[in-house]
Amino acid sequence: MQGWGKEVLSGLFLLTAAVFVILEMGLPTNFEMFAIGMGFVSLAIMTYMGVPVVVQVVVFTLVVFSIVVIAYRFSRREDGPPPEAFTPEALKGKTARVVSVDERGYVVKVNGEEWRAESEDVLSVGEEVVVLDVVGVRLKVKRR
Repeated sequence: MQGWGKEVLSGLFLLTAAVFVILEMGLPTNFEMFAIGMGFVSLAIMTYMGVPVVVQVVVFTLVVFSIVVIAYRFSRREDGPPPEAFTPEALKGKTARVVSVDERGYVVKVNGEEWRAESEDVLSVGEEVVVLDVVGVRLKVKRR
């Protein structure tokens, strides 16, 4: 770093910080890029002030770590269990309602989604049914 003035080095750190903050806006990260950018802002300030390199490294690490911990703490959901991973097999045993009948079969609504369905029972619109199986993209249902 000899030969580089503290103003030039501070400017490079600020430019690097700006790149990381811009990357945060464009990438699906959880504030990691922002945290690194803020670490570089702290480096720029400390370099300009003439703080020793060892202190700069420690402060950079603390700034990045602190921002990541705070961001994770506030972004974590704590209002209930995590949502279940959806698989069509999870529909087995669920109650559905017939929403339409046509020449191709039935359309039922289960968990807020509409699915094509087939049944050995003759069903009418509004009837409640139980999902027996999932075959491809169709449900096998029976009258409840």
